[in-house]
Amino acid sequence: MKFTGTAPLACGRCGLNALRIALASGVAWSCLAGLAGSAEAATRGMGAPYGWYDGWYAPPAAVPARKARVAPARKEKAETKKDAGFGQMPKGPLQIVVSIGSQKVTLFSNGVRVAQGPVSTGVPGHPTPTGVFSIIEKDRYHHSNLYSNAPMPYMQRITWSGVALHEGVLPGYPASHGCIRMSHDFAQKLWLITNLGARVIVTHHDLAPVEFMHPKLFAPKLKPPAPAVAMDGGSEGRGVAPAIVMAQATIPEAAIDAIEAAPPAAATKPASDASDDRKAAEAAMPPMQTMKPRDDVVATDAQPAQGSEEANAADPTEPIQPIEVAAPMAPSDAGNAPELPQRSEPATPAQMPPAAAPSGSDVFKPAPTVDPAKPVTPPTKAADQPTKRSGQVAVFVSRKEQKIFVRQGFVPLFDMPVVIDQPDQPLGTHVFTAMEVTDNGSGMRWNLISVPTEPAASTEQRDTRKKSREAPAVRVKSPASAAEALNRIQIPKEAVDRIGEILIPGSSLVVSDEGLGRETGRYTEFIVLSR
Repeated sequence: MKFTGTAPLACGRCGLNALRIALASGVAWSCLAGLAGSAEAATRGMGAPYGWYDGWYAPPAAVPARKARVAPARKEKAETKKDAGFGQMPKGPLQIVVSIGSQKVTLFSNGVRVAQGPVSTGVPGHPTPTGVFSIIEKDRYHHSNLYSNAPMPYMQRITWSGVALHEGVLPGYPASHGCIRMSHDFAQKLWLITNLGARVIVTHHDLAPVEFMHPKLFAPKLKPPAPAVAMDGGSEGRGVAPAIVMAQATIPEAAIDAIEAAPPAAATKPASDASDDRKAAEAAMPPMQTMKPRDDVVATDAQPAQGSEEANAADPTEPIQPIEVAAPMAPSDAGNAPELPQRSEPATPAQMPPAAAPSGSDVFKPAPTVDPAKPVTPPTKAADQPTKRSGQVAVFVSRKEQKIFVRQGFVPLFDMPVVIDQPDQPLGTHVFTAMEVTDNGSGMRWNLISVPTEPAASTEQRDTRKKSREAPAVRVKSPASAAEALNRIQIPKEAVDRIGEILIPGSSLVVSDEGLGRETGRYTEFIVLSR
């Protein structure tokens, strides 16, 4: 067979293209089958055994091991931990002592040290004042009104001139403009537990309170118990008197016998005969006493009822029983109110003075009980009433002014002159704090912090470069101890009594040679500057 032309070449090309198409289709079908097998294996579960699936072999490595499902654990919300502050603290007044020398602040509760932390006080150009202070203002988010609105968190002011305790930077040395910087932790905990009036003492030394007793320290004055008054809901606060029995006239047995001995026809006799019989009975009766009504009780006139004489004549032997009448007692401040007898028994014949017997129509009738008129209370103005204050008491004795000053709740109460023995000799600065009531309310436990006096620069020290021919100054004696200072002070009894009536734990007595300084003012306790 013989071929001519190009036909055979075209047929070869067509076969080659068909082969290529067949190969590409096989590869595509293989991919699709593999994907389908993998999906089927996945639908059968992760733990299906390996092997052949629809013509495809799944090796063991392609089947991952099944993991046990574990229920997720519930995460319970963690309870918010409450700030424990300084832990367990003894119950009692707080005292804060700042030591500039050691750059430490120490907190005492009921005289026991409970915490201590670092501070940073004023630089030499702006020193922190030393002396006796108290907290007079608190502000959680305070900003300085003197130094560019600087933040002062947990601010506790001790002077109105700008000195306070607050959170701040602690470089380890004095770096403030006069305030007392504390760490964040200490400032936050301290701010939560202090109250206005808490004592703050700033000094160059490390001080601690000690227990102290002295007969001249104040003690609570017990108030006399109020008299017990029986109260009744309907008496409007007035005392209720016991029941009063009013005496009424009774007919003695001798008169009864005389009446029974009279003939029965006496009841039908004319009026003149009846009156004769009545006179005879009266002659046989011993004298009796009738009780008059009270002067302040107004009784209505008794009108004789019809047939009263007939009723008396029909049964003249029936005695009249005493009647109990409860009358309220008049107020105690009513001076003109008459006194009522507590109980009146029927008078005996021997005690009755001679008096005319009542006629048949004038039989004694008890007067109706009338409540006494209420006393009229004069109107008073609110300004006339004394203002009752509460809070701890602050007492200051000044040798310079020879006076005792008393405040309560930052408000002045009174001041009086005192007598100080050897007034030219120093007393020192002593802070006495009332801690706890003792002896069933009649005593008080005190503690003491004596503040060393900061020495002032002498004339010789200031003029070391100049030669002075003047005689050396006479040195003043050292300050007296706390006991010696109290022994030299004579406080008036009136002041002692008034202080004892309002004395509570937390109150204080400050004895100093200084007077009322410039820092003591409105809404402060007594601020004593030692430098």
